[in-house]
Amino acid sequence: MTLFMAQMGGAILWFAFPRFKEGEFGGIITVPVTDIPAVDSGPKDLPDARVWLVNLGGGRVGDPRQPVDYPVQTGVKALYKICVHLGCLYKWAPANDRFECPCHGSKYLTSGSRVDGPARRNLDTFPIEFVDADGKVLASSAPTGAAGVDENAALEVPKGAVALRINTAFRVQGASNTQPGGGYKIFCNLQRN
Repeated sequence: MTLFMAQMGGAILWFAFPRFKEGEFGGIITVPVTDIPAVDSGPKDLPDARVWLVNLGGGRVGDPRQPVDYPVQTGVKALYKICVHLGCLYKWAPANDRFECPCHGSKYLTSGSRVDGPARRNLDTFPIEFVDADGKVLASSAPTGAAGVDENAALEVPKGAVALRINTAFRVQGASNTQPGGGYKIFCNLQRN
């Protein structure tokens, strides 16, 4: 009986602890810097990583649809591909220049900010870091010793970077965003006057 209980305990522990490998979702995904989308272009789909990779520049930061309560930083971000409302896979809608969830209609800007729909927060992100050819970290959205990662954290591609590493084992929850579009409404009212 003791031997049986020990075997069962070992089997439970074997399945309880994650065993993610580098390059698989739940581990570290490495992307060459040449695969990063151009500044202010549409996002790049990384299906194996379950990520939309975006490169925010002045055009995205200054987007009048961006809610004023959620400032955006320029640089690269890794957005989790799952809608925060009920877990559907949202899609990029190039005609509208935003992400749209086909299930319930939540809409998000390239920055990850919610602008419409039943979702109540911004998109989740993953921590990222740029490394050089030797594997030395040049920039990180999760500095060593930091208590948390800012969901708005975006990183400019540093000089000498050859790869971007995305830590899909740690998801950064998007900020609560129950009244999106404040900046957009103000912009629209100014245009009408």
